[in-house]
Amino acid sequence: MSATKLEFLDISHEINSIDEETLNKLVLESIKINQITLEVLVEQKTKLNEAEKSRVTPIAQRVTDYMLLKMQEINELLLEKKEQGKITCKGYINYLIQAWYCSSYTPELQNKFNQLISKYSKSFNEDKLRRGSQFLLMMEADSNEEIGHEIFALQDLRKLGVKQFNLIHDIFDESKKLIASQSDILNPSKFIGFFGYCFYMEFMFAKYIDFQLKLLIEAGIPREAQTFLFNHYVIDLSHAGHDIDLLNFFVDSDEIVVSINENIDLVHSLYKGILARAFN
Repeated sequence: MSATKLEFLDISHEINSIDEETLNKLVLESIKINQITLEVLVEQKTKLNEAEKSRVTPIAQRVTDYMLLKMQEINELLLEKKEQGKITCKGYINYLIQAWYCSSYTPELQNKFNQLISKYSKSFNEDKLRRGSQFLLMMEADSNEEIGHEIFALQDLRKLGVKQFNLIHDIFDESKKLIASQSDILNPSKFIGFFGYCFYMEFMFAKYIDFQLKLLIEAGIPREAQTFLFNHYVIDLSHAGHDIDLLNFFVDSDEIVVSINENIDLVHSLYKGILARAFN
């Protein structure tokens, strides 16, 4: 039986359908990103590496150490795929479709998380609540920043000559499980573990996506079709230091460490699965 029209996403139609406010936001973001020099990026990455060594509290370091250990497996996987000749345009297209799917849900997930964190923060004493208010505002700003980023993935797909893709068959099970698992965790008893998703994805892009960009260039994929990855690299690198402050503030018990690390484990497994399947 042939696929129906509803099973396909028309990329140009989807891009042209975004509202004016989101479009203006993305244009301004792109202008700012393109004005950032390589020297600034190197400086920001150096500061992030220094912050990891000097600013993370001992209990929060149990999260960062675990997360960074897992992330090394991603580079190892990509190097293996490079040696096998599997870093290809077709694989990158597969990846971008998953990026579109997952990033489409990110603002909604983060908004729900922010609501739960806001309620949770009401239990803080006056001093901690005062200190925490700045972090709540920071998290809200980060959520707003994610709005519309799925369009970057669609623009990259269009630049690679992709006109449409199948919404049923081209979305990996790993991508669906990643979003479903994070939606499930966002309840009053387990929501703190969602920090694992936030920290893992932001640190992954801030610290390691430049390596993936290098592999794509080596594979002959044009830089102008790497907007989604590059823009997230620049954005996440600019506020990864703030994530360390968030981590220090909210990670204050063994129970929270376990919750976050368990979700990091899940997110890592599924993200690694997405990469392995895309570049297969």
